[in-house]
Amino acid sequence: MRNSKGLPARAALIATLLAATAATAADTIEIPSPAAQAQLLDMLEREALYRSRVDWPATRTRLKDAQGDSARVRTVLAEAIGRSSGGHGTWMTPQRQQQRVQRFARENASAVARSESDATHARDPRIGQVLIEGYAADPSAPPPQLQQQNIQRAVRWQNIIREKDSTPRCGWIVDLRDNTGGNMWPMLLGVAPLLRTSAMGVEDVGSFETADGPVRWQTTASGVRTGQATGLDFGQPGYLPSLVGAPVAVLTGPRTASSGEATVLAFRGRAQTRSFGQPTAGVSTANVVRRLVDGSALVLTTSVMRDRNGHGDGRKIAPDQATVGDAATVAAAEAWLLAQPACQGR
Repeated sequence: MRNSKGLPARAALIATLLAATAATAADTIEIPSPAAQAQLLDMLEREALYRSRVDWPATRTRLKDAQGDSARVRTVLAEAIGRSSGGHGTWMTPQRQQQRVQRFARENASAVARSESDATHARDPRIGQVLIEGYAADPSAPPPQLQQQNIQRAVRWQNIIREKDSTPRCGWIVDLRDNTGGNMWPMLLGVAPLLRTSAMGVEDVGSFETADGPVRWQTTASGVRTGQATGLDFGQPGYLPSLVGAPVAVLTGPRTASSGEATVLAFRGRAQTRSFGQPTAGVSTANVVRRLVDGSALVLTTSVMRDRNGHGDGRKIAPDQATVGDAATVAAAEAWLLAQPACQGR
């Protein structure tokens, strides 16, 4: 028979163990160092897109009162970042940055596998289809290696277009449904052969809307740039398809986010272009990564992304034609492309 007199003692022991476990978990909550916390709030107050939504003196008071309690510190900082970024910014340890890159790699491998499987289905041979998945370089790499990784990814996408263009194409499908974001410049340069409507010259394809006015995104024969700064450049002309300015159908969905949405916006307003699918994730705002004094990073939201005609509000981007389901979306895109003059009689 069980000795009931031992139950209170056991209960007390279990309660003590649970409390110790909870205390240990609280102690291991990752937060910036005190100096980095101050730096983080200063950056947010000075530069964050929606900084007016936060009471900064009250936030600093709450943060001061929370010192010694990692969970409370984390909550105060998360609320400040969330409000001032519209839910797009974040704070990351070096480990989390690396995990983010690894997550991108896993998701992108799955997206590529799905795209290759989809390509085995019957498609009109006059239509080329290319997937532009999410992408982020390894943040631990030195700047020259980061730049080289970005160039290599853009080359990879242009080479896919080059390979598919080896047979005559009268129209293209650009699939952004699995593009969860990352770095927009390799994406824009990678898809530039289809984004551009002329062989040479500079073309406006979008902008960052800042407090000082728009900062244009532009494509050139060899690269992409923002304002007067180079975003990414091959140093020599990139690939030009056999039919420059061909019709393009863009596929979007709820997983299309951040830099994926930037790519959607770059195509919006382009001649002979139409989008299909479902609305995007709704974080069409621009982030910059700022290093903090303790080695962690603040992903800081600074501007709204807009298309070449100045349209864009930082929220979801609705497609020109709403479709439900992968098969229906691709079929609608293909039907539209085949009805365009470029595909008639070919």
